[in-house]
Amino acid sequence: MSFIDERMQSFARWHGEIPREAKRLEDYEARQHAAPWIRHHIGDGIVHGHSIGYELDGRWWTLFFERVEVAGRDGAERWHVEAYDHKGKSWTGRYLYWPGRGRWLHVLFQLRGHDYGRHGTPQDASVQ
Repeated sequence: MSFIDERMQSFARWHGEIPREAKRLEDYEARQHAAPWIRHHIGDGIVHGHSIGYELDGRWWTLFFERVEVAGRDGAERWHVEAYDHKGKSWTGRYLYWPGRGRWLHVLFQLRGHDYGRHGTPQDASVQ
């Protein structure tokens, strides 16, 4: 597994929007998926960057990642993440990732003291 793939999967787990029991779509599955969005953006690989898709019981989610900065002065990578789901809902945000700690944080957390964009359980709330 590549370090980019590890980061994408860890983001999906951390963010909490995608149910933990959802299955990650492999490339061959995405190419044959019932949803045209999945086939086109994940299966055909037209996205220039990094993408990942998940499905569960006819529902699906896609995440697109772009690393904006390799490492800031505190060692954090800066990422732009864009997401879409089976309902047509989408969102976008900027996040920080610390490779040595394997931790994600929404950029606004540093500015406002609240973890904007994170909808999961508080298990990773200890990020400093």
